[in-house]
Amino acid sequence: MTANRKALKKKAVWTILFLLLAGIGFAGSQYYLDNIKLPEVSPRQVVEQYFAAVKNRDYQKAYSLVSLRHYNNSYNQFIDRVSMYSPEMLLEIKGESIENDTAVVDARVVVPLQFGAYSSDSNMDLARVKREWKIIHP
Repeated sequence: MTANRKALKKKAVWTILFLLLAGIGFAGSQYYLDNIKLPEVSPRQVVEQYFAAVKNRDYQKAYSLVSLRHYNNSYNQFIDRVSMYSPEMLLEIKGESIENDTAVVDARVVVPLQFGAYSSDSNMDLARVKREWKIIHP
């Protein structure tokens, strides 16, 4: 084998090794972002964004915050359900807890009625779907 061929073979081996390591590094970083690092938007913020979208009748935005793995209604069924919510409702977040790939947001919803305000305490369950928190049962 000539020295030129040996050099080319050595260069090819190093190139393949570099590409392999770069691929492993990329896959590792994607796994970290999708499964380990917490999403940038907290569960509390997702619930706040959801209620704001519903109040503003931005159903597309509200629907995008729902986990379609857990919520099987169509977009039109979703609209039929949430369009009944009062735009006067107020949301007060009481707290949030995160455990692995699930979260719970404790909230109070207050709806002004003709004979006084109606308030309801509820928990909203969320699931992590890759890099986002999604509401399980809107």
